[in-house]
This record gives sequence, C-alpha cells and structure tokens, in this order.
Amino acid sequence: MFNFFEEIKKSVGSIDPNILNTYNIINISGKILYVEGHMGLTMLSKEMIAFKVKRGRVMVEGKELVMYELTENTMKIVGQISKVEVL
Repeated sequence: MFNFFEEIKKSVGSIDPNILNTYNIINISGKILYVEGHMGLTMLSKEMIAFKVKRGRVMVEGKELVMYELTENTMKIVGQISKVEVL
C-alpha cells in the first residue's frame, strides 16, 4: 500500500531523523484532517477533538467533527474544521 509520508521520508534522505519521526498532519480543504503519529485521544466531541503527539498536544476545532478512522498511530477526522492548534 502506498504511504505518502513514507515516500516523502525516503526522498529527503539525509535530513535529521528526529524531525521526521514525530508526527504529520494534512488538512484537506478544512473538511478532512489526516494525522500520522498520534499517541492517543484526550478529548472527543462534535466541536473539538484533541490528541497527544510526541512533543505536545493538538487541538482540532470545528463543527460536526467525526472521528472517521482511528488506528494505533493514524486517524482521519471529517467535518468543518476551523482551527488546528499545536500546544
């Protein structure tokens, strides 16, 4: 299976591996948020979803937020995403 982030990591080669081994977030048109490298949910509601990452916490705010997919290190959030904040 094609993994976008793995392909990027392979193509950059000599960059410090600590930078590449934290987490990745892609916000697609404020409607889909794809996350790789999360370390667990801390809050889940239709207006806010928060989760831990290696060096902090991420808060996603919006309307009608739904946790569409959740695996041990990836997640996909769907809804009207208005704000993504890394704390």
